[in-house]
Amino acid sequence: MSPTLSVIIPSYNHAAFIGDGIRSILEQSFQDFEILITDDASQDNSVAVIRQFSDPRIFLEVFPRNRGFSSALNAAIKRSCGELISVLGSDDYFLPGAFTKQIEVLISRPDIAAVFGMPKMVDQRGVPLGGGYREFTNPFPDRTPSRKDWLRHLFFKGNCLCHPTVMIRRAVHDEVGLYDPRLLGLADMDMWVRVCMWHEIHLMPDELVARRILDGGRNLSAARPETIQRNLFEQTRIAGHYRAMQPEFAREVFADDLRSLELDTNRPFGAWLAELALSQGSSHLNLFALETLFETCRTAEDECKRLIELTGKVDLFNVGQLVNMRNALAEARAVHDHFLAQSQSRPRTSIADKPTVQRNIAMHQPKIGRNELCYCGSGRKYKYCHGRPSA
Repeated sequence: MSPTLSVIIPSYNHAAFIGDGIRSILEQSFQDFEILITDDASQDNSVAVIRQFSDPRIFLEVFPRNRGFSSALNAAIKRSCGELISVLGSDDYFLPGAFTKQIEVLISRPDIAAVFGMPKMVDQRGVPLGGGYREFTNPFPDRTPSRKDWLRHLFFKGNCLCHPTVMIRRAVHDEVGLYDPRLLGLADMDMWVRVCMWHEIHLMPDELVARRILDGGRNLSAARPETIQRNLFEQTRIAGHYRAMQPEFAREVFADDLRSLELDTNRPFGAWLAELALSQGSSHLNLFALETLFETCRTAEDECKRLIELTGKVDLFNVGQLVNMRNALAEARAVHDHFLAQSQSRPRTSIADKPTVQRNIAMHQPKIGRNELCYCGSGRKYKYCHGRPSA
């Protein structure tokens, strides 16, 4: 008989933590589950730690080579049998009662496709951290948002739903697909957008999972330069889902923005969607906007003038900053050349012509011999060579 819940763990180089995660599942009050772990060719002893657990509900697959986070997730989901699916990072762990709380919501709300909760932020040792929920703070604290609200927020503001807190119906994955292996940092956001295109979701105020913040910025989502660059690219790709919206549905999602910006929705859908994206002034949405308008112009030639105007105005590649830097460098070089020319045009004066040195020569000349040291009034030493001092 298939279990109610399949708990998915993509594992990679978290030997120090994955045991805590597995124990947190085994200790849940709700026990009708299976645990499917895919180890993505860890270089530490993660696999040995997992194999220490003898519970027959644990199923492990080990990749012979590293294939990536999304591929590990997808492989475990494909092997799962549960009606519901929960995801846990291999460095995180569930808090007591998490499964029971989420399952109660999904049973009572058949219209909900997925339920999320809040993460308890802890350090590498499991000690709670201050600072609230950080990027996972609920953007709708005073109301229950619809999927339209979530789609608008995800488009303009990005992700705020914590992946390890999700419990989703398996049928939803059957409908919208698995995680996109081309994405890394925002594969979860991509999934939430695809889900919200068709289904409602729910965010609980309860803390469901402990999310570790590892020392030295070692989390997958830590704000390293390569992570920021990759996320901006991935956000642009995710925004592409909005092009597939039905125009009437998009008008409902962005109704307030269309009114405040006074956009003409009689223009082609791609044209006013591009204008919406440009209103935010963010680099990834600017790129999305130009790509969208470019594609729109294939069938709407009247929009080409606006496209050409924007491609000369929207600074995707920081050309303005580069020009300013080049101008500043040229100005600094001109100042340097000016002072160099001035210094070269002045007549050179021997140090022996300076009054203080001349006085010292007069005072000490009878007493010093060839190549001996003398002192000027400032206390600096000079060597007396061939009748003239040299530094």
